[in-house]
Amino acid sequence: MRVRVVPTASGNKAIQVVSKRYGKLTVHKHIGTFSNPEQKTQLLKEAEKFILKTTGQVNFLDLVSSVRPFEIAITQSQPKFLYELLSCLYDKLGLSNYPDPVIKDLIIARMYQPASKLELIEVLTDSFSKDYILKTVYRHLKQGMKKGVKECFQQSLIEFAKTDLGDSLRLVFYDVTTLYFESQVKTELKDFGFSKDHRATDTQVVIGLVVAKDGFPIYFDIFSGKTFEGHTFLPVIQSIKKLLGTEELIVIADAAMISKDNVEALSDTQVQFVVGTRLGNLPESLIDSISQKLNQVDGKIITEKYRNQRLICSYSQKRANKDRSDREKQLQKAKMAISTPSKITQRYRFVKTAGRKPTLNSELVSKAEKLEGIKGYLTNTDLKEEVVIDRYHDLWRIENSFRITKTDLEARPIFHRLEETIKAHLIIVFAGLAISKYLEIKTGLSIKKILKIASKVLTHKVTNTKTGEIAYVETTIENPELKEKVELLRSLGH
Repeated sequence: MRVRVVPTASGNKAIQVVSKRYGKLTVHKHIGTFSNPEQKTQLLKEAEKFILKTTGQVNFLDLVSSVRPFEIAITQSQPKFLYELLSCLYDKLGLSNYPDPVIKDLIIARMYQPASKLELIEVLTDSFSKDYILKTVYRHLKQGMKKGVKECFQQSLIEFAKTDLGDSLRLVFYDVTTLYFESQVKTELKDFGFSKDHRATDTQVVIGLVVAKDGFPIYFDIFSGKTFEGHTFLPVIQSIKKLLGTEELIVIADAAMISKDNVEALSDTQVQFVVGTRLGNLPESLIDSISQKLNQVDGKIITEKYRNQRLICSYSQKRANKDRSDREKQLQKAKMAISTPSKITQRYRFVKTAGRKPTLNSELVSKAEKLEGIKGYLTNTDLKEEVVIDRYHDLWRIENSFRITKTDLEARPIFHRLEETIKAHLIIVFAGLAISKYLEIKTGLSIKKILKIASKVLTHKVTNTKTGEIAYVETTIENPELKEKVELLRSLGH
């Protein structure tokens, strides 16, 4: 905020408190008009008092002009701009529909500096002057689980996606990931299974996530670590369809979700889908037909009938080159393994070990050659072939959400033991992911970059050691490019 002097129709001048962002001027308060220097001085003092009361801003030069440098001490510097930004966005997304300031502060602290609950308490105290004890934190988390904080968050994010992001949510994306524990102790929820983090010796949980078309998260669910990812598909889709309250829903999912039972169940519930297809599992006759029709023509697309659905296949020369390179490497490894069978310690794609002596699986090699460069998509929609392929390729958005979850929010390893606190931890991460994705959507910057920029704007507590007078001064950003980004973030927080 700053003071502005403007002429009036009467010939006098007026004092106003204003601010300007992206060329838009906002008048916060009209202080009054003056016609002589004495009145002007009085109105300027009133304007400065208004700014101080509203924002805590002071004129740093005024503060230090009447004292000696050694009488000024900066006794505290905190990222209050970052806190206010995340706090405002928390409210904007509707997460405050569950009114718990402790949970809100835990989410903000995790976004700012991911750590254990005990360390997050230190972050809240040191960085944001929020004092909590560990017992209080866990009490609020347990209360939140009992009162349905997860359901409240999900419903709020769905409404926000519809109203503020303008998404009808007729089309959503689904995928799963795994989060591991630094523990080998099994429970009903923590268990061993196929780890996407290649941590086979650690227990884990399976997380199913649903996002909107721009990657904004609207729903998640937690499954036992031993759950096959295809078995998570139907429960999640049925839950999200009920939450959305819509009869028209298209789900985009990875090939791992496809099975005869899943396809039939989705058709029975009138849910439309686009899923990737593992072409190697198709009947030999259908593989031959697809390969012959595509005939290695770059960019060519065909449609076949499979399981009463449309099977759309496309050929890419670039993909074929990669598939061929991978096949040749695997074939070379297979031949080396067959030549020295005593050294075989793992499975090889093109090696058959049914008999006493390992042999080359010629049928599988031939099938791999036929499928080089071909990608398949199974759908029960009436979308055009090109649209089906484009929408499936948008699955990278959910992969981006998983990256934020695992790296920026450090969701794993999980150290909690009890099922209740494990779920509470994941709810905090989910809410942090929603705020992070909204910021990325609106700025085009990564959340890591956004937090780095926001952290540069500190609020300094300046103390006159002689009089005890205290003032708060915000860091002045001089770099034009950085200043523009700070102002963009500031505008999102209002």
